[in-house]
Amino acid sequence: MRLRSTEPVEQVYTIPPPAHGGEDSEILTAANLNVDPLIAVINAPTERLAEQARDIQSTLSALRRPDGGPAGSIAVIAIDAVEQAAILTANIAVSAALSGLRTLIVDMEHSNFIQHRLLNMSPRRATPEELEEPFAFVQPTNIRSLFVLATPLQEGCTADGNPLPPLAERLAAISGHFDLCLVDASHVADLAHAAGSADCAIVAVQRDETSTSELKAAIHKMTMLNTALIGTIMLV
Repeated sequence: MRLRSTEPVEQVYTIPPPAHGGEDSEILTAANLNVDPLIAVINAPTERLAEQARDIQSTLSALRRPDGGPAGSIAVIAIDAVEQAAILTANIAVSAALSGLRTLIVDMEHSNFIQHRLLNMSPRRATPEELEEPFAFVQPTNIRSLFVLATPLQEGCTADGNPLPPLAERLAAISGHFDLCLVDASHVADLAHAAGSADCAIVAVQRDETSTSELKAAIHKMTMLNTALIGTIMLV
């Protein structure tokens, strides 16, 4: 399945789009003072990035794994356009939250916690071992229904020599409590580690930059890793 690109798209929703009047207008105004201007869904809701984020969000809300089950946690993996993919991820998550979906966005130390910076928050840091209880580190944001979780680098073993479980395994306990769980794996250079950060993945590629061979190689490796690829996004 191929998700829509960043080219102009029609605003089609499986759920009502965010309202911009009355109480919601006050919420957006308050949030506008506390998030990065790159959160177009709030700061420039009629611009192309905001339209694209709402469009992809509605698609993700209806997605199912190849076996027909719910998507669970979804990793956003980038081939080129790393920063753009991270910004798009933030806008998709904010769009989902403003639409009334209980949304969790998982931020990684690999990106120096870019999602927290976009939301003007300080990450609640945890050691890899402490993520055995990930709920303790889920933080509410200033945006209604949006939560964020900071995850540290998890390579290597614990103090007793046992290997750390993949991030997807740790998220399984909490992703079912959210309508949408997005993992920003855009800055993770190791594809195996990025693919193991969630139950399934979408891949963001750069138009006129990412080659077909690069995309095919990534898809092949994800197949070898038994990671369900549920879509691609072309960034322009």
